[in-house]
Amino acid sequence: MLNKLKSFKIFQSDTTTMQLVRTYIVGAINMIIGLTLTYTFQFWVLTFISFPLRTYLTNVFAFLIGVVISYYLSRRIIFKLSFFGGKLKEFLNFSYTNLISLFAPNLIWFIINFIDDSLQKDEAWFLIITILINGAILPFKYLIYKLFVFKDSL
Repeated sequence: MLNKLKSFKIFQSDTTTMQLVRTYIVGAINMIIGLTLTYTFQFWVLTFISFPLRTYLTNVFAFLIGVVISYYLSRRIIFKLSFFGGKLKEFLNFSYTNLISLFAPNLIWFIINFIDDSLQKDEAWFLIITILINGAILPFKYLIYKLFVFKDSL
């Protein structure tokens, strides 16, 4: 099945457009993993912590786990680099870039909390807003990956 997936044009072509498409594919995979982690922390693990602190801690824990997974997926799928070929500097640059994924949601949730603090307590709204936030920042992250993080490996 993996070989069949590799035969699709989006995985063969290395144009900027195809890399951006692959960025959204990796973003979708990361989002599924991230949402699973986020849901687990928000509604199961950290239930002893009150809102809004619980939401902020949830985002931090999901970020720390997700950034490692995202690094390897981005190297391999988006830029077609070897899975384990990166250097520590590259991983650190990737981690710094992904701080956008940590701070942007927390900042947006901080603003939402002033408007309607019940949204972060509702599972459906929490999911919808999280998806919208993460989808909106993907093109910016892709540009930073290409121009800054992985430029020496490309």
